[in-house]
Amino acid sequence: MARSRREKIRDITREEIKNTARQLMAEKGTSGLSIRAIAREMEMTASALYYYYSSLNDLITALIEDAFTQLADTIEADSKNPELTTSAERITAVANAYRGWALNNPTDFQLLYGNPIPGYSQPTGITYPPARRSFLVTAQIFSEAIDSGEIDLPTNYRNFPPTLEQSLLDLTQVDGHDQPLPALYLAATAWVKIHGHIMLELFNLIQPVIANVDDFFQYEVKNFIQNVGLK
Repeated sequence: MARSRREKIRDITREEIKNTARQLMAEKGTSGLSIRAIAREMEMTASALYYYYSSLNDLITALIEDAFTQLADTIEADSKNPELTTSAERITAVANAYRGWALNNPTDFQLLYGNPIPGYSQPTGITYPPARRSFLVTAQIFSEAIDSGEIDLPTNYRNFPPTLEQSLLDLTQVDGHDQPLPALYLAATAWVKIHGHIMLELFNLIQPVIANVDDFFQYEVKNFIQNVGLK
């Protein structure tokens, strides 16, 4: 069914509101985000904005959902590049896609992983599904590598301490996470390593120590791939 002109205008305005919110976050951080501030920038009344978003919490949730979705779309697309022939190449592509998206979208990245927003209550039923997608791409690559014999896992990546093993078993009960435990562990390890680097780089904490951050990142990804036994 064709959408009405009113619905199309409403969607356009909702996107404009989100873009204005991103602009304010880029300028003032998440602490500067409010319905009143957005309305002022858009030359609207605060009450008018509530027609499009029922609350600031609702708007922030929409921004988070968009950011997680865009990040996952980027990672999924790059991981499926037909020119990639090995799991090692696909993991490298995932790492570079994650870092590239973060560096190109620092406001969105910090919205997802920066300081908590005072007063914000995250509806996990909405935000968790898109958040999981990036993790599952990585876990699936490792799972396929294990099944095909493309990865020669060291013993410490197969046998886990009881508490860690239970955490991984619990994770398999989450929708879409029914992967081999080593694949889940490797995905978590990769995420911690990549994410940690990106956070330090975004806040310019690596640069005083390592001049060429890009070369450093590529070398760390290469070492990680070799250390976990990918051929």
